[in-house]
Amino acid sequence: MFCISGQVLAAQLTLEGVEGEPADNIRALLQIDDVMTKEGPWPTASRVRYLHRQAPAQIRTALEPYGYYHPKLDLELNVEGEPQQWQARYRVETGPQMLIGRAHLLLEGEGADDKVLQQVLADTPVKSGAPLIHADYASLKSSLQSHAAERGYYEARFQVSEIRVDVAANRADIELIYITGPRARIGEIRFDEAPISESLLRRYTPFETGDPVATAKLVEFQRNLINSDYFADVEVRPRLDELADAEIPIDVKLTPQKRSLYQAGFGYGTDTGARMQLGVTRRWLNSNGHTLDTRLRLSEIRQQFTSSYQIPGENPTTDRFAFNLMLEDEQSDTIDAQTVSIGGSWQKQVGEWERRLALDWLQETWTFEGEEQDSTLLIPSARFSRTRADDRLNTTKGHQISFSVAGASEALLSDVDLLQLNVRGKRVDTLAERWRLLSRAEVGMTLIDSVDMLPASMRFYAGGDNSVRGYSYQSLGPMGESGDVLGGRYLVAGSVEMDYLVKDKWRVAAFVDTGNAFDDNEMDLKTGVGIGGRWQSPVGPIRLDFAVPLDEDGWQIHFTLGPDL
Repeated sequence: MFCISGQVLAAQLTLEGVEGEPADNIRALLQIDDVMTKEGPWPTASRVRYLHRQAPAQIRTALEPYGYYHPKLDLELNVEGEPQQWQARYRVETGPQMLIGRAHLLLEGEGADDKVLQQVLADTPVKSGAPLIHADYASLKSSLQSHAAERGYYEARFQVSEIRVDVAANRADIELIYITGPRARIGEIRFDEAPISESLLRRYTPFETGDPVATAKLVEFQRNLINSDYFADVEVRPRLDELADAEIPIDVKLTPQKRSLYQAGFGYGTDTGARMQLGVTRRWLNSNGHTLDTRLRLSEIRQQFTSSYQIPGENPTTDRFAFNLMLEDEQSDTIDAQTVSIGGSWQKQVGEWERRLALDWLQETWTFEGEEQDSTLLIPSARFSRTRADDRLNTTKGHQISFSVAGASEALLSDVDLLQLNVRGKRVDTLAERWRLLSRAEVGMTLIDSVDMLPASMRFYAGGDNSVRGYSYQSLGPMGESGDVLGGRYLVAGSVEMDYLVKDKWRVAAFVDTGNAFDDNEMDLKTGVGIGGRWQSPVGPIRLDFAVPLDEDGWQIHFTLGPDL
């Protein structure tokens, strides 16, 4: 119904008996609907009467796409008095919906047995006995064409595409025959000139010459090259104009990145205090795609220099070797240690799991309660991790889990025998439209004769932004005679947090954290509770938490940035 404009009552057209999309389509096609809603200049009464006479045909046309071919119409028009007082009342009974009698849907050609195209036919609502909805029929044709193009059936066409309507019987027969033609296959792959070798470029391809064309694979190839960080822009172009004998060449246009990337950053964290980072990345050192990444990180408690020489593996998107150097000096309320580490690692994707195998030589000097110690270890290690998330930066459902094991032996150039195990897990669940539950847990264990022989960097501590909030960084663990936290062989920590979306990008949260590090089987768990706010930034949530410990006086503010998983 069309109603009031200011103080002037507008003409009205009332539509009864039909709702939803059919009603919307009727109003879209009814020309009288447009003129009856004008505030001026008003049409003449004869013009409105003419449009009223056209309305039955327009209503029937509007209903036919939804399978209604036998509507009953009761259309009234009153154009007496002033134009503002004109009334139209249209009552529509749609009648029975036309049903599909015979639906003959057929694939022919090389793609007749293609499972993707067959699934399109299986999923369509265009079936015998179903209502005749023209939009479903159009969607079926469009879906066949788009999937065929994505799968390289570039010569596909409809041999027959008919809807035969028997209005008297209220039945429609459909015949659709789609001839796919041959499926194109990958021909010659032609690369632009690039700073890395063609043999390395070809290791980024998820297909081989001669494989069937699949648009998804071409997009994956483009994404692989962009993620390599060698190129600022990549275009993967199937050359349809050169299609011959069902083979299509692929041109790869490459725009290299700048060879060197210089970075500088400044920030603050409640665990680290003020901090800064300087870095330089040499994106390629040679045509084999070797990379050098060097960083200097400075904070109030830790100074660290790292350098990593990286070599692409057999599958460079997921497989990488690295030679690593780290120099670190940590001077916190808990740790006074200087560390040198040299080693190599191999990172590889194994199914959904990221596997990292490493061998590191570590030399560390540390001081506890005025006593200086040092240790040299050769440490083989393995870490397996997996992350599943609907959105890595703004997660509503997902989890992350990791397992790691590291060891050393006096028989293998180390000062002590040890075996260290660590398991971590995080989870995000959406409980209602605006509510999320975030949980995390960590368990660590070190098998060693005496914790005194364990380097400070390998001991377990609790407390801080990502541990037990309410307690300061690494303030929880076994204590020495002078009250210094010495770190322990074991760790147990966990957290449960609930947050609520107040409005776009803003959340409030409440949490409980508990845990501690210890040396024996008697766990003295410490607990902190608090509230906080979150803002969803482009690089993940920014969190500000206010937490209090339940086992001592005081409070802590915690500030963190980064994804939930």
